[in-house]
This record gives sequence, structure tokens and C-alpha cells, in this order.
Amino acid sequence: MPEGLKKLAQPFLGLPPAKRWVVGGVVGVSIVAFALLIMIANRTDYRPLFTNLSSEDAGEIVRKLKEQKVPYQIGGDGKAILVPSEKVYELRLAMASDGLPQGGGVGFEIFDRKNFGMTEFVQKLNYQRALQGELSRTIGQIAGVEQARVHLVIPEKSLFKENEKPATASVILKMRGNRQLRDGEVQGIVHLVSSAIEGMDPEHVTVLDNKGKMLSRSGPADAAGKMTASMQEIQRSFEKNTEERLQSLLDKAVGSGKSVARVSATFDFRQVERFEEKYDPDTVVRSEQRSEEKLGGAAGASGVPGVQTNLGKTPGGMAGMANMAGSGGSKNDETMNYEVSRSTARTIEPVGTLSKVSVAILVDGSYASPAAGKDGKGGRPKYTPRSADELQKIDALVKSAVGFNAGRGDQVTVVNIPFQDTGDGGTDEAGQWWNAPIFLSLLKNGLIGFGFLALLFFVVRPLMKMLRPAKETSFEPIPTAEDTLNQIAEAHRLQLGNQTIRQMELISKVKEEPYQTAQILQNWLSSNDE
Repeated sequence: MPEGLKKLAQPFLGLPPAKRWVVGGVVGVSIVAFALLIMIANRTDYRPLFTNLSSEDAGEIVRKLKEQKVPYQIGGDGKAILVPSEKVYELRLAMASDGLPQGGGVGFEIFDRKNFGMTEFVQKLNYQRALQGELSRTIGQIAGVEQARVHLVIPEKSLFKENEKPATASVILKMRGNRQLRDGEVQGIVHLVSSAIEGMDPEHVTVLDNKGKMLSRSGPADAAGKMTASMQEIQRSFEKNTEERLQSLLDKAVGSGKSVARVSATFDFRQVERFEEKYDPDTVVRSEQRSEEKLGGAAGASGVPGVQTNLGKTPGGMAGMANMAGSGGSKNDETMNYEVSRSTARTIEPVGTLSKVSVAILVDGSYASPAAGKDGKGGRPKYTPRSADELQKIDALVKSAVGFNAGRGDQVTVVNIPFQDTGDGGTDEAGQWWNAPIFLSLLKNGLIGFGFLALLFFVVRPLMKMLRPAKETSFEPIPTAEDTLNQIAEAHRLQLGNQTIRQMELISKVKEEPYQTAQILQNWLSSNDE
């Protein structure tokens, strides 16, 4: 063994066997614990790359990861793939560029692989599978839809029109959480599917959710239901828009988070058509007809008929004309039609007339921070309600914003009560600060440093003290009885010498001042007599 190792092992070998076992066991346990701590701190943190994957998408993604030699883990019953946290976003972008995940099923990429031995039946079947896959992917892009599956039934075309059967489709949706689709969104899915298939009627598309509830409503018998849903949508839209306008107005007036507005509206969806016909009692002339006729006598005409006679050039011609003038007559006819005047009006009132609005406003008061106490901490803030003048102004402001009409029964209620703090129970795991990568990295390094310091102070340091050689102890000799007597005699001689010196000083002092000495003695004696 080298000389250096012998010097290091000499303190350990010099210990008793029991202490050697204790020291060896503590060192071994410390090394194992420190190694486990380093392994845990340096363990790769895996995060989900994709979840809720289909078997086809999961297999394709695993193949891509193997090609790139990226470590991965499979979880969630084979529906989730986990990768190192520092590569999550990079791999998502890379997979998206490759068109992964595809969302389940196969699409038109099935025709990218050419097979010259494919029959017509297989070709049609692949086309139907491609349509189903593409529709499932498209529907899966709608907000709130987690997964979609489409089944198509496309019958063969017949030579005779009466023998053809209509194409049908079924859509099954899996929603995220408690999300529900509105009727408009469901009808959009129905029209999407029917428009993608040639000759398919929207009435032949059925939409279900993952709980078996039918979402689509089709057919003429359900027209009233569609109308009712549309009416409810109009009412909800009006109430929501009015609440948003009121809330933005109140936030400017009393501050953000200091008020709550709720609106309830009632609409009249009756379709009213009025037909009015009015008559004027004053008559008016509708038409007027007049005729005048002149008649001559029976003996007025004489002479030979002809031009000469008419011009009076024949004998008796002038006389004949005179006779005609003397025996002539006339006739006048006049006809007038009267009619009573009338006016006709046809009025169709719009559907969905606002008939009543009710508004409820909840307003918080103001808070004043109390002064700090002796302990340096302030108490609870003091609540101050709003004055009647402020509430009246808020009431007038709300009435103007909603178009208040007392004639139709509108109501506006403004209440001032203190708000209570309501904490949000659910927090997003991604937003928690202890899940941040930088915090996890600092925690790992801190654990390693703390473990190293604990090993140094609680293991290495005590072992070094134990292995350090003990210092030699020096013992003073115990004094004997003769030495003790000599010391006592010496101390007694020193004390007698001091007393003798003091007595000599006192005698010399009395000799120098006898009068003062006598006075002192006289005072002592008189004090003793008393």
C-alpha cells in the first residue's frame, strides 16, 4: 500500500472494530443517498407532446421520434406521448409541418400510395373512407369539439330515378368538458356534411354527442322548434349585448370590479298583419256624360234629290230649305255617376318586438384603509355605502342607456351592498409558478447543494473529529503535606511582618502629633461611656 494511503487509513485502522463498522456504514449510506439525490435531480422531465391520439396518429408520431432519435414515453393507455420538456414546442412544430396528428382516420392521402392491382370496389371504399376522415378532421377543428367521427352511407346509382336511395350520414361528437354546441353550430355541421356529399339532403344527416343525445333537428315537423330556438337566441343575444354595454359604462363610473349588471328582456314574436279599409261619407263625381240632338219636320224636304236641289238651284229648292228651318227641333241628354270614396291599408308588424326590459344593478361601496395599530398591522378596511344621490345618478344613467320606457312596464333596480371576495377554486396547472421550468431547475440545483452541505457538516465533519488523534494530557504533581506546611508558615511570616510594619508606622505618627492623638483617644473614651 502506498505511504500516502497508509497515513490516511491509519486513524481509521486505529479505531475499535465497533467504531469502524459505524463509520463504514455511515459513509456507505451517505454515498448511496447522495447518488440517489443526483440521479433524481438529473432525471429527464417528460411533458405531454400530444394527448387523446388515435392509434394511427400515435404510431406515426412514434415512428417520427425514432427516426429523430428523440427519447419518449407512452402514457394514457397509448393515447398520449411524452417527450423531454425542453423539446416539446420544437417537436410540435416539426410534427405540424408533417401534418401530424391527422385527427383520426385516413384522408385523401390514402390515394398517394398507388396500387395498380386495386379493384373498382376497393377504389370506391377508399374514397368513402377518405371522405369520412376528411370530414372528421374538419369537424374536429370546431371550438369545443375534442373528437369527431363520421359514417357515410352512399348507395349505388340506379338507372331509374324511382329506384335510387338517398345518401345518409351520421356524425358522433365528443365534446371538451361540459362544452355544448349551439343550434347554429349543429346546423353548420349538418350543412357541411350534406354539402360534401353529392345529392345528400340535410334532413338525412344525424348528429349525436358521446352521450347519445341527438343534437340535429331536421324535417318540416320540427320547424316550430327551430323557430323557438331562434327566438331564444335573439333574446340571449340582446341581453348579453345590453349587459356588456352597461358593464362598460358602470366600470367607468364606479370602477372596474365594483358593479354587476344583469338584463332580462321579453320579446313579442307574434306575427301581426292588419288590413284597413276606410270610407269617406262625402260623395264625389266619378263620371259625367252629356249628349245633344237636333231634329227637323216631316214636310221639310221637296224637289228632286240631288246636288242642285240642295244648293237651291232647282225650282222649289230654296223654299224647301226654308220649310226645313221652320219646322226643326233639338234633344239634350246628361248622365252623372257618383261614388263613395274609400282608402285601403295593409300593415305587417315586424316579428320580435321588444315588449319589456328589466335591469338589475349591483354596486359596491367604497373602502377606507384603517391606520396601523401598535403591532404595525392595519385592521380590516372600513366599508362606506354609497349615498342616495350617487345611486340616483346611476339609476338615471342606466335608464338612459337601455332606453327606459315606463309605458311598457320597464324596471330598473339599483342596489348597493358590499361585495364579498370570491376566490377562483380552479387553477390552471400550466399557470402555476412551481411548474415553471426555471423554478424546477433551481429546485434541482438547490437540492444537490443542500445534500452536499448536509453530507459535509453532518457526516464528514463528525468523522474527521472521530478520526483525529487525541491530544496528550499533562498532569501536575500533587503537593505533599510538608510542602503544604511550608506554604502556610511562609504565609504566616508574611502576615506578621506586615503587622509589625504597620505598628511602627503608627508609633511614629503618635510621636509626631501627640495633641491630635490625645484628642482621638478622648473621643473614643467618651463614646464608650455613652
